[in-house]
Amino acid sequence: MGSLFPSLPDEIGLECLLRVKLNSHPKLRCVCKSWNAAFKSPHFYQERKRLNISEKRIFMVQTKGRTTAVIDDISNRVAVYNLENNCCKSLPPAPGPIYSIEHCHFVKQKLVLITDMFQDSTTICVWLYDFACCKWRQGATMLRWLEAYASAADEEGGLIYVGGGFDKSRKPVRSASVYNVEEDKWDVLPDMNALQVYTYSTFKGAFADGKFYVMGTRSAPSFEAFDSYTRSWKTVENRFNCWHSFVSAPFGRLYFLSDKGLIEYDCGQDKWNIVGPLPTKDWELDIQFAVMVGHNIFVCRFHPHQGRGYYMVEPPNETGGAINLFRIRKPRGLEGKPICAATLNV
Repeated sequence: MGSLFPSLPDEIGLECLLRVKLNSHPKLRCVCKSWNAAFKSPHFYQERKRLNISEKRIFMVQTKGRTTAVIDDISNRVAVYNLENNCCKSLPPAPGPIYSIEHCHFVKQKLVLITDMFQDSTTICVWLYDFACCKWRQGATMLRWLEAYASAADEEGGLIYVGGGFDKSRKPVRSASVYNVEEDKWDVLPDMNALQVYTYSTFKGAFADGKFYVMGTRSAPSFEAFDSYTRSWKTVENRFNCWHSFVSAPFGRLYFLSDKGLIEYDCGQDKWNIVGPLPTKDWELDIQFAVMVGHNIFVCRFHPHQGRGYYMVEPPNETGGAINLFRIRKPRGLEGKPICAATLNV
């Protein structure tokens, strides 16, 4: 590999490339082998984060209307939302049919979709979009067919955890597994503790402080954590009986958008705290998905009378204060119905 710039030391050349906007990276990879190697390096994006010049994008998976039809072209299914200009741009379509997508994560510069390929599928497939080469590839099939299961990503470890859910007969399962993105391999994890699930609903998941958290359903909002170091499950006291949307926050915390307001759980200290109220009563009932964007929470809601809306929730900083919530106008270029999302920060 040659130098980045013939007339500059590589340290200075790297400083220049680090400050190039994200949307120009694919074209600049074609300039020479040295630039291509630099833009593919994980160290490159770690440095962008360290220098606080990384850019944030939200990947929103959309349907083209009815979710019961097989969709052969997903050119409008994955939209890259740029918060800076409030504009969406679609990714190229995956090279195969996709029936439904309910789980998406961003790990190791790859967007990972976990999906059924057909309505009567007996397997669950993985599609990965690699931003280093701007191409899709199919990953290893999940170990067993499930629905309404929880999933969460360990971005630093390059892992995606899956736990809970229901089998074809809609019986709850306690099994769990983990997908290694770099090795394209699934491994079995120890079974979960006996989650109390009385009604068919959706499990929810998050990863924080080295642990994979799985939450049960509204009728019995049990809460378990898998410790990736001890490889064991532990039941967590769900002090406020939260069961709505929850997301992984910085510094080993979880945020819950619940009927009691914005709830914070400190994973390391095992402490719960009510941060503050949400705008109106039952505001959390209409949330379709929520993802962290830096220290803030991006929320998509659908209200029967008000329609679909997009919001940013800003929790108080270290010095205290109130929750700041504001509505975002519909992103330009966004079509269809968003059903889940993942955040990129590179």
